[in-house]
Amino acid sequence: MKSNLLKLCGIGILIAAVLTFNSCSDSDEEPDPCQNGPQLSVDEVTISIEGQSNGEITVSATSGTAPYMYSINGSNFQSSGTFSNLAGGNYEITVKDANDCTDSETASVIEVPEVSYADDIRPIIDTNCQLSGCHGDNANIPTFATYDDVYAKADAIRDRTTAGTMPPGDAELADTDVQLISDWVTQGAPDN
Repeated sequence: MKSNLLKLCGIGILIAAVLTFNSCSDSDEEPDPCQNGPQLSVDEVTISIEGQSNGEITVSATSGTAPYMYSINGSNFQSSGTFSNLAGGNYEITVKDANDCTDSETASVIEVPEVSYADDIRPIIDTNCQLSGCHGDNANIPTFATYDDVYAKADAIRDRTTAGTMPPGDAELADTDVQLISDWVTQGAPDN
């Protein structure tokens, strides 16, 4: 058997090399635990009807380290990302992860006046839409004779009146009527 030892003057000498690896960076500081902290996103904001404080903000978080806690305007943190019973206004929402890392966003609840179907919307429909040759007796166009008829087409009515394509032709709705329709639909098109 051949030996890998170097023999010198009849004495076996073993030469060993010791390697030292240094895994430290130029700085001995710990990495920032919040470098990949949470990211807050505002998922949904619902309106508030004037004087009712019924707006809502829903947020969620990604990245960071779960579990997440949420706060509105620096008040107590909660596990839910939904804040209800809000009046119109701007709100600072903060998320905090398990490492106490945070991220914040501003969300705005829009406050609109309450719109009545019976008092505000029905008169607009009767005067401008539920007419002969239009939505009144034209078999090719849906009727707007009842609340259910109008409710079924509420989004389309808002979109077309806002775009100025309804009523057709030279007829035109007043800007206040267009805004009433938009606010009513945004409120869920209630039968009120």
